[in-house]
Amino acid sequence: MSDVLVCDNICRTFSEAGRTLNVLNNISFSIAKGERVAIMGASGSGKTTLLNTLGGLESPTSGNVQIGGESLYQTSERKRTQLRNKQLGFVYQFHHLLPEFDALENVAMPLLLANTPKKQVIESATELLKTVGLGERLHHKPAQLSGGERQRVAIARALVTKPACVLMDEPTGNLDSQTALEVQALMDQLNSQYQISFVIVTHDEKLAQRMDRTLILKDGDISQR
Repeated sequence: MSDVLVCDNICRTFSEAGRTLNVLNNISFSIAKGERVAIMGASGSGKTTLLNTLGGLESPTSGNVQIGGESLYQTSERKRTQLRNKQLGFVYQFHHLLPEFDALENVAMPLLLANTPKKQVIESATELLKTVGLGERLHHKPAQLSGGERQRVAIARALVTKPACVLMDEPTGNLDSQTALEVQALMDQLNSQYQISFVIVTHDEKLAQRMDRTLILKDGDISQR
């Protein structure tokens, strides 16, 4: 399998109260096409910083990330934005849906930002919402949806551009146990159906066990469990 994401010697340091804090120390690993990888570690270990760096949202102090063979940080901000929009999807613990728009409009947003023809936008967003079991909820706004339904909309939004990789930060952390299981099963289905890679930051041991492998972040270093 070819690698869709390569993390190459990523370092991230912060200056705090006159001292330097090393959060990430020469982190290197790769994600293959269709691979599902969990990243675990104690609170404050740098998991979200790492995820944001993989997603082009937080520049590393040194090192680089490649998405689909293209550099994320040795390029212009415009090119980085294009790579994020085309190659990556994002799902967070709190869904970050736009409350004034319905499910269809929320899912369509990444395609609209990419200037995709409107007919194709509607078709793609509708298809994905049906795939995640929300075909009857297309025109419901977030406030009219349950927590699990909102997270399904967020997952559909992340997948609508058919990205190479979806980055998830505690995607089940705000859900009850039964809804979390349903979302986990949905992620398994979508991974199998679309061969999209998943990188998931989580404290949920059961979710991590469903992944192909688990990486542990501790004291700025990463290891495979």
